[in-house]
Amino acid sequence: MFNPKDIIIKTLSHQYYSILHQWLVPASITIISLLLFANQTAALELFEFNRQLISEGQYWRLLTGNFLHTNGWHLVLNITGLLFLTLIFKQYCSVRAMIAFSLANSVAVGGLLYLFTPDIAYYVGLSGFLHGLFVVGCLAEISRGIKFSYLMLAVVTVKTIYEQMVGAPDNVRELIGANVAVDAHLYGALTAVPMFASYWLYKKMLNRD
Repeated sequence: MFNPKDIIIKTLSHQYYSILHQWLVPASITIISLLLFANQTAALELFEFNRQLISEGQYWRLLTGNFLHTNGWHLVLNITGLLFLTLIFKQYCSVRAMIAFSLANSVAVGGLLYLFTPDIAYYVGLSGFLHGLFVVGCLAEISRGIKFSYLMLAVVTVKTIYEQMVGAPDNVRELIGANVAVDAHLYGALTAVPMFASYWLYKKMLNRD
């Protein structure tokens, strides 16, 4: 027997599941960042990107440094960026994909900073990962034929190149109370490309089977 109430319940359940599926990882990153910031002194001692301590074997700092912040403005800017990118690319933010990309890209940012930017002794912040997330979101939309994303990809490319040539704006540096690690932006954006390509090829092979 047709029961409209059952249809409504199933529809709402599906909507709630979709929202949870899309926002679970960004919300978790936000909560982790807030908790770490609330215990800033201890968190920095244990988890910040510290070149000397990484060289002594504390390799987890390559990942965990991404979730720490220099001050409240730094935290607000990064979390706002994370939530904004999740909002515009939410259709691609499955739990599994977001966990894999968040971990892989964050470790890549930390690892490349350690290997190729020796002048950075300390680093905290999500901005490298956010540049990677922006790039991978644009590539996901381009793969679906959304042409406007070519423009967005061009914008982040020009921004990243400009920062490499000129550096970050002084007002940003003053706001966050630290030098902006523009190399982290570069590494996050660059490593997002092969990560997306690998995921795209994997999905294509699955669909072919």
